[in-house]
Amino acid sequence: MSGALAIAGVTAALKDLLNDGLLNHDLSSLGSFSITAQAPDRVNTGSNEANALNIFLYKVTPNTGWRNADLPSRDGRGQRIANPPLALDLHYLVSAYGSQDMNAEILLGYAMQLLHETPMLTRQQLRTVLGTPSPVDGVTVPGIFGALSAEDLADQVELIKIAPNYLSSDELSKLWTAMQARYRPSMAYMVSVVLIEAQGGARAAPPVLRRGPDDRGPRSQASAPPQLLAVRSALSPLLPALRQGDDLLFAGIGLAGDASLNAVFTNSRLEVTQALPLDAGGTSSERRAHLPSPAEAAAAMDDWAVGAYGVSLRVEPPGQPAWTTNSVPAVIAPRITASPMAAAAGAAFTLTVTCAPRLRPLQEPGVRLLVGSTQLLPTLPIVTPADTTQPSTLSFEMPALDAGNHLLRLRVDGIDSLPVLVDGSPPVFAFDTAQQLVVS
Repeated sequence: MSGALAIAGVTAALKDLLNDGLLNHDLSSLGSFSITAQAPDRVNTGSNEANALNIFLYKVTPNTGWRNADLPSRDGRGQRIANPPLALDLHYLVSAYGSQDMNAEILLGYAMQLLHETPMLTRQQLRTVLGTPSPVDGVTVPGIFGALSAEDLADQVELIKIAPNYLSSDELSKLWTAMQARYRPSMAYMVSVVLIEAQGGARAAPPVLRRGPDDRGPRSQASAPPQLLAVRSALSPLLPALRQGDDLLFAGIGLAGDASLNAVFTNSRLEVTQALPLDAGGTSSERRAHLPSPAEAAAAMDDWAVGAYGVSLRVEPPGQPAWTTNSVPAVIAPRITASPMAAAAGAAFTLTVTCAPRLRPLQEPGVRLLVGSTQLLPTLPIVTPADTTQPSTLSFEMPALDAGNHLLRLRVDGIDSLPVLVDGSPPVFAFDTAQQLVVS
């Protein structure tokens, strides 16, 4: 593949092709002439007009055959996985200028004949034009692009082909009007295809040495593979989020069997990945697991985070390779404690709130406390101790409130803590008095 200088390299190669071709013909009767590559409005015309052929790149379009040849160059985490080429077709306008009658027509005729007889730029032509010139007196002369090199254009997988593009009078009129230049005899050409590829590193799979542990290829399975349909709190299907300390219910298809199942929770934004083993037993459509609280496992305070997760099941059949099912969304909400929980009406005070699991630095700017329907910003800084077993602590300057019970909710990344209790069968919801501020 070629680099970013490929477009300029094609223009230089066309200019060299026309220059050599015209020099090989005896055009001495015309006098001197030149081959230029500049915008038509910069070419001198009128009484000082010289014999010249001008090559102008007036349009670049995507190549339809190559534009979808590769997968996206980055995965969902933004990591480069491939370098798909930028495939372009270049559209040129070859214009002829003459100092006397017929000179422009003669130059344009020879140019069209050359491009008709040379329908492609060969690799050797490109290396000759774009390669490093031979040393002169022991000193290498810089290339046409100085210290930069476009010689890799000769090594791209596709040859560069030249095809005439016969524009209508209306298209030519609009083109010359847009260029704000005096019209001269012209012919359009399309040069295809130029493949520009980034030079950054990409991931490549290693060679395959064996097809499975015994080099026997994949194993077939008669029954349908496990499929995960949903993850919710076992307390009630109406709860919008999971909380640490909750039992979780995994609904799916084919969840029974000898395979070991582990739920994998992944939050790419916060770079959190945690696994939970599913409890033994259950049915083919329902399995359970427990999301540990910091009181049950001290590491849970820092290992987990408030946020939206993708949840999949890692299936480990006995004697077979492990694999992962589809992913479903789930949300983990914060658990909070607040102090004091009683205040005098009409008086401002400071409320301290702890949050478990701990807040990550990315989450701190978006934290809000909802007091009833009022949102409050925390008093900075938010304290997240170095001891990873301790929760994050936030302070809020509370305004004077009216008497009554005010429900408290902490919002992190748009996810609110759940100020409810669930009890009974069927489950009955009630507001948690431990998350209500009493103002009297």
